[in-house]
Amino acid sequence: MTGALTAEFQAERPELDELYAELGQTVEVFRAQVRPAEPGSLPPPDLDESGMPVTPPPADPTPTTPGAGVSLGSWPCVAYQLDAQDRANLGGDTALPLWEGVIHWSAPLHEPGLILVISGGELPSPVTLKPIGDIVDEGTQRVAWSFTARATDGRSA
Repeated sequence: MTGALTAEFQAERPELDELYAELGQTVEVFRAQVRPAEPGSLPPPDLDESGMPVTPPPADPTPTTPGAGVSLGSWPCVAYQLDAQDRANLGGDTALPLWEGVIHWSAPLHEPGLILVISGGELPSPVTLKPIGDIVDEGTQRVAWSFTARATDGRSA
């Protein structure tokens, strides 16, 4: 019975793809950069006579998205900021901008440690979000991912 239901839901993917295209938002997904477990766990850098590092640190792969690693790609999405009442119902601080959204089923969101950059639609500029819980495969049907996240720079849309 479950297999037939899954097939029915997945048959609706083309209609969902059209809906995503109409709304015009995209999400670029990044894996968060891995930080050392302890600040002193890395060996000290080799320094020259003037005290400068012999080998310069590697360039940040995503200078416009601090803390993000290499991009995993972009997918259609729908994201919106929660109002104060919705944030309070989630148990969140009313001053903290929280967002909810739905992301295309094909995005690789099954692992923790992601940073999401939402752009397009009516957003005046991209918004960087960090999920505050698991990103959920809605109904385990591989039809859409849903998430709740906070804005990393603490700003609203």
